[in-house]
Amino acid sequence: MTAAPSAGAATTGTAACTHPSWRDVDTGTGYLLNRDGSAPLRSGPNAECSTNITVFAGRLSYDCYVVNSAGNTWTHAKYDDTGTRGWIWDGNLNDGGAQTPC
Repeated sequence: MTAAPSAGAATTGTAACTHPSWRDVDTGTGYLLNRDGSAPLRSGPNAECSTNITVFAGRLSYDCYVVNSAGNTWTHAKYDDTGTRGWIWDGNLNDGGAQTPC
C-alpha cells in the first residue's frame, strides 16, 4: 500500500494536522481499492493526523471531500461497520471518493 500523502502547513519539517469543516452532502458509497487490505480513517485530511479507526473490507458512506494544501483529495466518510466517521485519502478508495466538496 502506498503511504497517504501529507498536507497542511509545514511546521518544523512535518505536515500539521488540519481539521476542516465537513457536511454530509454526498450520497456516494465505496470500498477500499485493495479489498483485502486496510487503511486508516483519520481525524483530519493528511497522514500526520491521528487514526480514528482502521477500515477493512466494509462499506464507506461518503459525506464530502476536500483538497488539502498538498493538492491531494480526501473524503470525509462514515465506516458503516462501526458508524465511525473520519477522513480517508482518496487513493485508498475504489472509486476515487466523494464527488461533492465540503
